[in-house]
Amino acid sequence: MRPIQVLGVIGLLILPAACGGESPTRPTEPSITRVEITGAAALLTGTATNYSLVATLADGTTRTVSAAWSSSDPAVATIDVNGRLEGRAHGSTTITASYAGGSGSKLLQVVNNYAGTWIGSYVIRACSDTGDLSDHDGGWCAAGPGRVGTVVNGVVLTLRQGDELTTITGRLGSYREPLTGAVSGSGELTLSGTLVDRDFDDEGIVLGTVQLSGWQTTLRGPDDMTGRWSEDLNSLRGRVGTAHTAQELLTMHRTANPPGSKR
Repeated sequence: MRPIQVLGVIGLLILPAACGGESPTRPTEPSITRVEITGAAALLTGTATNYSLVATLADGTTRTVSAAWSSSDPAVATIDVNGRLEGRAHGSTTITASYAGGSGSKLLQVVNNYAGTWIGSYVIRACSDTGDLSDHDGGWCAAGPGRVGTVVNGVVLTLRQGDELTTITGRLGSYREPLTGAVSGSGELTLSGTLVDRDFDDEGIVLGTVQLSGWQTTLRGPDDMTGRWSEDLNSLRGRVGTAHTAQELLTMHRTANPPGSKR
C-alpha cells in the first residue's frame, strides 16, 4: 500500500505543472496615425462650448481620446481639462490637444457678443437742417429735437447675431424696419438702415424716413456699450425738409442676455 500512496502524491505534484503553460498573446492595438480637434471655429464672448480630440487608428477606425488641453491666449479664451472652452475677449487663440506623444491644434475666433436687449441714452452732438425744418418754430436744430446738447433717454436697441457670429441684425425702438451690420475684426459693432416714420393714427401714411449710418460702437465691459452714429431725416409731410444729426451714446446697458450666455 505504501508505494501506491507515493505515486498518488507525485501525480498531484505533476498536474499543476501540466496546467501552467504560457499565457496567450494579446493582440497588438493599432497605432494612431493622426489626431484632430473637433468643435466650432468661433464663439461669442461670455459663452462656452466643448471640444474633442479624435484619433484615427492604422486600421481606419476612429475614437475620441482624453487629451491634455491648452490655449495660446488665455486672455481671449480658456480651456479646461475636459476640453470645455470659455470665450473671454474678442480676438483669436489656438487651442492644442496632446495625446500619446501626438498633438492637434485649431485656430479659433472669439467674437464680441452684442446679442440681447439694450437700454440707454444718447446726446445730440451736431445738427444741420434745411427747408421747413430750418424755418418753422425756430428750426429743428435751434429749438427742436435736433438741438445740440439734447439728451434722449429710454432708447431701446435689440440685437441678434447670425450663425456666422460676425453678422448682426437689430431693431431700434418701435421702428419696424431692421438694422443690419457686422462685428469688425477689432470687435466694433457697425449698423445701418433706413427707418420709416409713420402717422400715429394711420400707419399707412409715411411722414418721413430716417437714414441711420456711421453706427460705430464697442463693448465697455461685458454688458455696456459706447459709441456714436448719425441720422439723416427726410421729412415728407407737414414741415418738409431735411435734418442731419450726430449722436453719441451716454449709457447703453444690456438688460436681457442672449441664450447661452454665462453672465
